[in-house]
Order: sequence, then C-alpha cells, then structure tokens
Amino acid sequence: MPALIRHAAVPTLVLALAVAAPMARVHAEHDPAHATTRADEAFGRAGVAKDVTRTIAIHSTDAMRFDPGALSITRGETVRLRISNDGRLPHEFVLGTKTEIDEHSKMMREMPDMVHTDSNAVRVAPGKSADVVWKFSQAGNFLYACLIPGHREAGMQGNISVAVRVKR
Repeated sequence: MPALIRHAAVPTLVLALAVAAPMARVHAEHDPAHATTRADEAFGRAGVAKDVTRTIAIHSTDAMRFDPGALSITRGETVRLRISNDGRLPHEFVLGTKTEIDEHSKMMREMPDMVHTDSNAVRVAPGKSADVVWKFSQAGNFLYACLIPGHREAGMQGNISVAVRVKR
C-alpha cells in the first residue's frame, strides 16, 4: 500500500468514528430500548412504555429511606418505577446488581456531581418525580440505591426480588 494512501486511511477512520459515535448515542437516546448499559447484561434493560404492566410508586425522603424498601417483580415484566422526592435534598434512584451499585457508589464519592444518562438511573430534585421504565429479564436479587455520597451509607437502599413466573 503506498505511503500516501496508508497515511490518509488513519485520519479517514478517525473521522468516520467521530461521526458515527455521536449518531449511535443519539439513536440510543431517541429509542431507549436500543440503549445498552452494563445493567442490560446483568438483569434487564430499558423498557418500552407501551409494554408497562404496572406502575410502582417509590418515595424518597430526607430520612435517607425509600418507601417501599423492597419490591417483588416477575421475570420478563416491564414496570414503570415512579420515583418521588418527598424531601428537601436531591436524591437518586439507581438500579443494579450489588457489585454494580458498589462500584458506582465508589465513583460517586470521587465525582459527586456526576450526571446520570443511563436508563437505570435518575436524579430527582426536591418535590419532583421521575420515571424509570425497566424490563426485568433475569431472576435474582438486585438493589436500588441513592448514590449521592452519604445517602446509601445512611440506609437509602432497597431490594428487588425478581422471580420466575410459575406456570400452572
């Protein structure tokens, strides 16, 4: 391959990747069902609103608690989790495995102003609410937590039990 063509190929490849990456992100933001997160591989993925089977209200408080503190979901179910912040402080709601929550919690201590764009997490301002639509595709025990530094440590965490649907 002539040197001129070989040297021109690198900038062309870099330009192609620079254009394609933002387009892929815009596509994922436009259609969250196509967004991929680490949580997608662990126990679910962003749900599609038309597939929601029920809405579960979850309240966050400045007592550093979620109410309810535990959820039961059936594997394959798509739910709307409506998180309300009943306090005066901002709170987060992040779904994940224990390992993911532990890792993300550590990152939040290092970067407390991190803004979440993942489909399994929302930050909710005082007096506001936000939704997470999620399809739970794997059975098991998972967590939701507020990862603002100090909140989870004070007890702001809940459990999710995802069970296999029993066929009759």
